Amino acid sequence: MSDTRVFQDADPRLHAVYDYWQKKRGTRALPARRDIDPTELVGVLPHLMLIDVEEGPRFRYRLFGTAVAEAFGSDPTGRYIDEVMVGAYKTFLLGLYNDLVVSKKPVYSTSIYGGKREGQLWTQRLMLPLASDGTTVDKVLAVQVFSHGSPLKTLTVRLAQDKAEPIENIQNPMG
Repeated sequence: MSDTRVFQDADPRLHAVYDYWQKKRGTRALPARRDIDPTELVGVLPHLMLIDVEEGPRFRYRLFGTAVAEAFGSDPTGRYIDEVMVGAYKTFLLGLYNDLVVSKKPVYSTSIYGGKREGQLWTQRLMLPLASDGTTVDKVLAVQVFSHGSPLKTLTVRLAQDKAEPIENIQNPMG
């Protein structure tokens, strides 16, 4: 995929957060957590997550939006992804986060959601790297939205300036 058309059809809330991240980034490679002001994201707060990137790397939910918690079936704020998620879905999510940390590029993904709720939910997620020093990813700002019976196609790509790069080595176990 040589352009960002795959992201063009993403939910407007994902676009709003992506545009916000780009604005905060400016001419730097990555914005820092201190650049992010929740009062500027009020309309999407229920869909936001903030994830700490710790040594390993290991990923801990610092903030888990209410809409995401409702879809998940609980609020894992303060817990590690590898403690909360299980099986192939855990492997898939950790693969997304690890790719983001290494590539230092946003990751956009659509898939069937592996939460605890009954019924099939589709999700669109956008994961955006943050770096206190402008280089080393130490937090992830993520936005995730859900829909029932969506015609979405399973997709995972890295977003670069003018293109979407497929992430070949990550398999979504949910379809």
